[in-house]
Amino acid sequence: MSVTFRAPAASHRNMDLKTNGTIHTLSRLVPEGIVVFASTQSRRGLKHGLAYMLMQTLARLDPRWSLLPDRDRLTLHESTLGGPYLLLGDQQGPSLSFSHGKERLWAAMSSKGRVGIDVAYPEEFAADYPFARAFRPEELDSARAICHNDTARGAALIWSAKEASVKAIGTGFNRYDPLDVRVGAPILREQGIGFEVLADRPIAVWARTEGTGWLCVASA
Repeated sequence: MSVTFRAPAASHRNMDLKTNGTIHTLSRLVPEGIVVFASTQSRRGLKHGLAYMLMQTLARLDPRWSLLPDRDRLTLHESTLGGPYLLLGDQQGPSLSFSHGKERLWAAMSSKGRVGIDVAYPEEFAADYPFARAFRPEELDSARAICHNDTARGAALIWSAKEASVKAIGTGFNRYDPLDVRVGAPILREQGIGFEVLADRPIAVWARTEGTGWLCVASA
């Protein structure tokens, strides 16, 4: 489900995209579409460069985006609900999502539909965390089974899936209570875990470990 491509060299002045040399590609998450994602050290001003790098890869992989404009004509904007969107000149670009975690900036881009990405770590879910306000008992039970009965790590997995899902819808949690975003039973896949998440529609989610935590990419 996941393959890796070499990242194109960054050419923008005053930019250092330390992406470990790879852009990751999910070819089965979106029917008839492709999702690409990557990360860089989290510093102010790098979102545009990371988005352009993903756009370069998407343009090579999907002919629908092959007419890539000059870098200066690719602009990032923010919706009224705070979500990012991309313009290629005066045309709407592909769906884009960002997440911050452990001093890294993550970004995902989809050639079709909407995409969301999120990273979460166990230390965000200490013992006094209000688990009942964010997770259904069956969600935590299924996550603990994957995480060797580690509640905090299981919570990080489920939260990342929920957060990526509402980002893919385009609203974040502005219009959803966490309990209204239901994460189904995990499906073990090659190189990751699959979930079906239900909010106001079914959402496909792919997850993998990221250090001690989890990275989730969602498609809506």
